[in-house]
Amino acid sequence: MISPVILCVGGDARNIYVNQRLCSLGKVYSFGASGCVGDVILLKSLYDMPQKADMLVLPLMSSDGLDIDLAGCGTVSCAQIAGKLNKNALVCGGRLGRQVVEFFSSLGHDVKDYFAREELAVKNAVATAEGALSIAMSELGVTVRGTNTLVIGYGRVARACAGAFSALGSEVTVCARNIGQRADAENLGCRAISFDSLEKYVSEYDTVINTVPAFVLTEPILEKVCKDSIVIDLASKPGGTDFDAAKRLNIRAVHALALPGKVAPITSGYLIAETIENIYNERRETDVFTRH
Repeated sequence: MISPVILCVGGDARNIYVNQRLCSLGKVYSFGASGCVGDVILLKSLYDMPQKADMLVLPLMSSDGLDIDLAGCGTVSCAQIAGKLNKNALVCGGRLGRQVVEFFSSLGHDVKDYFAREELAVKNAVATAEGALSIAMSELGVTVRGTNTLVIGYGRVARACAGAFSALGSEVTVCARNIGQRADAENLGCRAISFDSLEKYVSEYDTVINTVPAFVLTEPILEKVCKDSIVIDLASKPGGTDFDAAKRLNIRAVHALALPGKVAPITSGYLIAETIENIYNERRETDVFTRH
């Protein structure tokens, strides 16, 4: 089978390693990334693309528009990119908005969101937890061992954070709505509380980690947080913390978004590339790549 031609557009530091890893699949062209390594062919302009691509790789998206952010040099429109794709191309991106999905789908392309894949979500949670650990150690000025940590929520990222902080000797409490989740946290050696108890107990913790994408750390709750503590909000925008209130109350609160790309861009890039490879291999089994 002929190896695919891959066009990678935009992205941050992790996309350098996404592009490098994808060279194992075929010929990789990169436009608008922050650099390149290995056998990746760096394009100064889309007009320099010498052949049409069978696969388009987009970065993790930050908006629902049809413009793709380039690393430090503006944007490029999906319409411009589409002209560089073969018929029935595979389009992979992260957190793809409705407009992008509908645009490429209307042209007959197969659109997949790699960030919605289970294998990436599970592995990415570990990198996020390690990033939260790094922030806590930097901000607290003490070892994690011997501290008290509160993790709000009990999804993949919350479980990874609970495990990581526990492994380093912190006494971890999980705040979860579901009684089954609280039971599971207790089975893992954590203390568990309900949201009804959050305001009562929040003053006990050195590190407060929120993973819930809803407004849970309100001003009345933040008033109870110890002034020497650090609040780390890992939830997607706008987060679950009243950051204005935290500032007024002189509480350290960090909205730590995209941690894997900041603290471990190489690992994060390889995980994304691995997921894209899985998508490609699944599609290849149906033999849908057709050159024109």
